[in-house]
Amino acid sequence: MSLCPACDAPLRSGLPAWHLTCTACSYEGSSLQPHILEQATGGDLDEASRHDGLAALRQANFARLLERLASTVSRKDGAVPRLLDVGCAHGWFMEAASGRFDVVGIEPDSAVAEATRARGLSVRGGFFPDVLEGDETFDVIVFNDVLEHIPDVNATLRACHDHLVPGGWVVVNAPSRKGFLYRLSKLLARVGMAGSFERMWQLGFPSPHVHYFDTDSIERLGRRSRFELASRMSLPSVAVRGLYSRIRYSRDVPVAKAAALATAVTVARPLLAVLPPDIEVWLLRKA
Repeated sequence: MSLCPACDAPLRSGLPAWHLTCTACSYEGSSLQPHILEQATGGDLDEASRHDGLAALRQANFARLLERLASTVSRKDGAVPRLLDVGCAHGWFMEAASGRFDVVGIEPDSAVAEATRARGLSVRGGFFPDVLEGDETFDVIVFNDVLEHIPDVNATLRACHDHLVPGGWVVVNAPSRKGFLYRLSKLLARVGMAGSFERMWQLGFPSPHVHYFDTDSIERLGRRSRFELASRMSLPSVAVRGLYSRIRYSRDVPVAKAAALATAVTVARPLLAVLPPDIEVWLLRKA
């Protein structure tokens, strides 16, 4: 029997068999297995389309997040705070943060890590925390769309506690299970239209979602590893620029369908701005 990582209650099957819900708290998870190291030559995804589809949105969101971090994270000795970007991908957050933090990145996809390193960024290939020295510490560890892909979230947060200075910070930037688009995808799945729900979980991707968090589950997970939830913020989940490429990067979405979806989301974007956000950021402080 699988147990909830947030409260240890039993998990039960949700909509499809791989979807898991907690019997006691709000946590949602999956039994999907990452296979990032077993991808076909050239990768399972269209990395060029992924880059084009996400660049504008991520860079705008990272700028907003860094404004919050700049006013939150500091060192008493006046030194530049040290930041670890776990799953740094193309290095967009590292580039944005480099003027305010001493930045190190970790990226498990060897091709992406090498391309990012070639741009002069300090990137270590491999997985967190394996590529860190045992006594290496940081002022802040950031998971931008990463923690929801890591199966053992409790071990990851314990490792964060070990590699943070006293009073250090963990930043979890992730999809929210309370977001409007996620809730809509669940409703559609219940009436037999499972495509959006499967895409929300990134079914078939090399690194699918294995968790969907909300504030309650993040607080519970944080307490287990001696963190307290200090603050939170929301970020936009959709940008018109790059939207078509974002839909198409999984390679299996037909051109006509991608165009129709991009048009529909573009039209709905003003409404999405006032509905429950699909991306939230939680800032956890080491007790």
